[in-house]
Amino acid sequence: MQEPRPETDKLLCINLQILKASHVVMKTYEDAYRPYGIKATQVPVLSLIGSREQTTIKDIADLTVTERSVLSRKLQIMEGNDWICKNSLPGTREKSYSLTKKGEELLDKVTPVRVQVQNSLLAKLSPDEAELLLGLCEKLQH
Repeated sequence: MQEPRPETDKLLCINLQILKASHVVMKTYEDAYRPYGIKATQVPVLSLIGSREQTTIKDIADLTVTERSVLSRKLQIMEGNDWICKNSLPGTREKSYSLTKKGEELLDKVTPVRVQVQNSLLAKLSPDEAELLLGLCEKLQH
C-alpha cells in the first residue's frame, strides 16, 4: 500500500472545505432569492451592471472572474427576463449592458435581501474572523 503524500492530502482538504463552505453560502443566498425569481449567481452581475454606466462582457468577466462563455449564457437569460438590455458602444463592435426598469426594480428588491443574508452569515463569525475571512478570500483570488 502506498503512503499518502501529506501535501496532497492538505490540498484535498482545503479544496473540500472551501467547496463545502461555498455550497452552504450559495444555498443560503439561493433560498433567499427564490421568491424573486433570480439566482444567486445572477445578483452580482445585475449589481455590477447597475453600478456602471456602460458595462461590457469583458468588464463583467474580469470583475466576477467568470469565463465569458458562462457569462454570455447568464446575460442571455437576464436579457430574456427583461432585467438588462444590450447596447451598441459608439465607434466599436463591442456591446455594453444596462439595467431595464424591471432590472432596476428587481435590484432594489434583492439588495436588502443580499445584505440580510450576508449579515446572517457573518454573524456566525466574530468581527475579527469576518475580517480575516474576507481578507483571505481576497488573497486567494490573486
